[in-house]
This record gives sequence, C-alpha cells and structure tokens, in this order.
Amino acid sequence: MGISIHIPESLDDRTVEAIHALVARCNAVEGLDLPISPEVGATTRLILAHLDGDLVGVAQIRYGSEAEICLCVDPPRRRRGVGRALAMEARDRAAAQGFGAALFVADMAAGSGRAFAKSLGAQLSFAEHRMNLDLSAIPPTPVPMAGLHIRPAIGTDAPGIVAVLVAAFGDPPAMVERFVAERIVSRSHRFLLGELSGRPAGILRLVMDDGWAYVTTFGVMPELHGRGVGQRMLLHAVAMLLADGQNAIRIEVDTTNAPAIGLYETCGFRRAHTFAYLRL
Repeated sequence: MGISIHIPESLDDRTVEAIHALVARCNAVEGLDLPISPEVGATTRLILAHLDGDLVGVAQIRYGSEAEICLCVDPPRRRRGVGRALAMEARDRAAAQGFGAALFVADMAAGSGRAFAKSLGAQLSFAEHRMNLDLSAIPPTPVPMAGLHIRPAIGTDAPGIVAVLVAAFGDPPAMVERFVAERIVSRSHRFLLGELSGRPAGILRLVMDDGWAYVTTFGVMPELHGRGVGQRMLLHAVAMLLADGQNAIRIEVDTTNAPAIGLYETCGFRRAHTFAYLRL
C-alpha cells in the first residue's frame, strides 16, 4: 500500500491523540520541540500522511504574512518518500492560497531536518530563538511609568491594535486588520494593550498551545522604544500568567534582533531552541 495524503477539515479525538503521539516520538528521538499542534482553522491547516493504514507523518501550514510549514515523519518510517510527499503537498497548498515560496521550519537541533531541507533545495531565510521563562530569573517589578495603563484588549480596541502593529512591523494594514479581527474574538487568543496617556503604545498577544503560554505579536510604537514600555508590558503579562497558575511561558525572537533578545533576557527568558526558516 502506498502513501495516502489527507487534509482534514476537522479533527476527532482519536486523530488528535495520534498526532500528539507522533510529534512526541519525533521530539524524543532527537531532543526537539517541533511547533506542530493538532488544530485546523482559517489560518492553520494540517496534512496527514498514512502508510499501510498508520499515521506516519504530519505537516502543519500556518498562514500569516507568509506560509510557514513544519512537518515530521515517524522515525522508523523515514526514507520512504513520506516527508517529500508532505512537503510538496504543503508547498502546493500554500501556492493555491496565493502565497509564493513557502517557509519550511526546522529545529536546528535536528540533523535529520537540516539534511531533509537541504535535499529539498531550501535556502535559509532567517532563524528564531525560542526562549523559555526561567522562574528564578524574573526581575523585581519596575516602578510604575506615569500615564502607562496595561489592560486586556476588547473588540473596540482593534483599530488601536492595528495601528501599533503596522507601525511596529510595517506589514500591510489590510492584512493586519484581518489578522486582528480573526484573533480578537477567539477564546484561545488574548491581547494586552498598553496605553500611554490614553493612546495606544504597545500590544502583545498570549496564546495557549500544548500547556505553554506563548507571548507573541509583541510590538511597541517606534517613537517609544527605549522608554521601558515593552519591559513593563512583558513583565505585566508574566505576572498575570503566573497569578493564573501558568508557569510555562515562552517567547520567540529573530536571532539577529539583539535589542529584543536583551529585553527578554532581562525579563527572565532564556534560549531553549533555535528554529531555521528555509525558503522552499
């Protein structure tokens, strides 16, 4: 029996458990932490590969400003074309959604992943550190900043959130508006808005995934860089999560973004894994 590729529209409990188990086996063999979770939606798709009736591979596509693909294949079933079949299907699926060359995400700890990406002809685009919070390294709470108010965002805050993100990252406003509109109403995403003298100053988003709280979509108005807004927002988020009993907290950052890495380290985060983003 050959390789069977399936793109589910929804997931039952049995499939979720099988995906969790497959990713866990792949992580255990090479000491990895692959960013693959059993979820499907408007911005996330899964591609499943079966061989002889067994789930042997999974690819996840995350649609944002670009299409990001991460995949894994059960170690005993490798070198049978499963990984290439998943990669090509994911690439074609991303192209059909209007994306150009997709990004293949590989944990730098994985020798197999680097070799596989090389075999596909993928070229390094950039890399990110995944940093985990060290509870023993959290600094004291900084003194309050006059006029700075940090609070959970609500639906009517969407225009202010968009304004901060467009200014901080330079992405097209229409794309950011769609991104925010979808997530601000989601129960699995929480935005924290920082306002300085009543005006939007910074934003971050909290996402739960497999027991971890991810701090992401973290930006501050460029004219406020260096004034401590980002540090206070990040430590506020950490304190809020810890108060809720959530101790597993992480953040991801471009390996070339030295100012952000320095900020995260001063707030108690430490490098755990590095992920390469390779252009397919």
